[in-house]
Amino acid sequence: MKLLIPILFIFLTLFTGCSTEAVDVEENPLEGGWKLTTWTVGIPVDLNNDAVFSTNLIEEIPCEAMEMLTFSVDGTVASNLTFNPNVMISKNEALGVYVYQVECETEGSIGFAASYAHKGSSVFINDREAIINGNTLTMVYKNAQKVHNMAKTDVLETKDITLVYTKQ
Repeated sequence: MKLLIPILFIFLTLFTGCSTEAVDVEENPLEGGWKLTTWTVGIPVDLNNDAVFSTNLIEEIPCEAMEMLTFSVDGTVASNLTFNPNVMISKNEALGVYVYQVECETEGSIGFAASYAHKGSSVFINDREAIINGNTLTMVYKNAQKVHNMAKTDVLETKDITLVYTKQ
């Protein structure tokens, strides 16, 4: 019996000294909701007449921007509401001034679901690359916005559309 007590003591010490903490699994920094906070073509405008020029159309137009990307651990990203205004940009070549015509989507929303892959600072959504930097996700659509002449008969130039999402 005298030998049993020291053995039990050693046995209990060994088991209570072991850590039972879970293995630290790397979290997916994308998982969760990302709200669209910037939609820009890089041209400063004051469409809401508040005397503040901004390149972010979300701040300048009355269209409701409720777009949210939701990334899941299963490798899918979905959005039930997309920010989809109809933006027509013309350029007065004589004055070097851009003129915007914007119509908000009122017929409903466009949704989508897609697969994604995360590699370093890049996120590939159906093979389209976005860059994650801290709590922002930036996606660039190269030459996606046409700029027409005032008669809307010719395309004078194209601009990149840049979307920035902020982690919620």
